[in-house]
Amino acid sequence: MLEPPHPQHISLEVGLDKEMLNSYPKLRYSEAKLVNNKDSTVTCCSICLGDYKGSDMLRLLPDCGHLFHLKCVDPWLQSHPTCPVCRTSPLPTPLSTPLAEVVPPATRRDIG
Repeated sequence: MLEPPHPQHISLEVGLDKEMLNSYPKLRYSEAKLVNNKDSTVTCCSICLGDYKGSDMLRLLPDCGHLFHLKCVDPWLQSHPTCPVCRTSPLPTPLSTPLAEVVPPATRRDIG
């Protein structure tokens, strides 16, 4: 007797649940400029590429510190467990590890 074929294994990426997503800080761009004034990449959303305006509500990803429009990143995080820029994840994931964790930064040597 022939056995039925095994079902194919499908890997689905599961995003963050509402509780975890809501635990991520959100702030207005005008506040983010005060906190991140040295970071030149804080002028636009890496998802929609739109420039931030002072009243725009942003989501701060706590593990990596990247900022995005709330309306852009929340749908992303609900379907993907990682930062859209650096792929850092607060959840265990079968995705590849960020390069910064695989290759340690150069050792600092003080001269003199």
